[in-house]
Amino acid sequence: MSRLRKYRALTPAARTLVRQSILLLPLVALSLRLRGMARTRALLQRLGRNKAHRAATLGPREIARLVDASAALVHASCLPRTLVLWHFVRDLGAAAELRLGVSRQADGRLAAHAWLEFDGQPLNEAADVFERYAALPSTPEQISP
Repeated sequence: MSRLRKYRALTPAARTLVRQSILLLPLVALSLRLRGMARTRALLQRLGRNKAHRAATLGPREIARLVDASAALVHASCLPRTLVLWHFVRDLGAAAELRLGVSRQADGRLAAHAWLEFDGQPLNEAADVFERYAALPSTPEQISP
């Protein structure tokens, strides 16, 4: 099935979320580079509530699937993808936790990764992320809704 056909098969709320994600992902990536994590999160909080998808009963897992698909289209890395997902999920009033993890690669380099946890489970990552990355401790600033 073509991307356009898949897009057209989505509900109106899901299409809105995809469009918003495609716009937000590059902006968040740029903001992270220019302003850093704390200021980017503050910017996302100031953007306000997203009534379009909240009213349509999209759940956190569906939102994660749509943001991931949008991130693949614009080649967004894990941190912008996770921050955009956090932006949408927090509007649901759901307790979601932004997690950052590190891993030592075979060549000795350190790799970092970001994901969102919902009900103690990774929302935008496979369940084995805990085996692949050592999660850094959360701070209140990281998890505030």
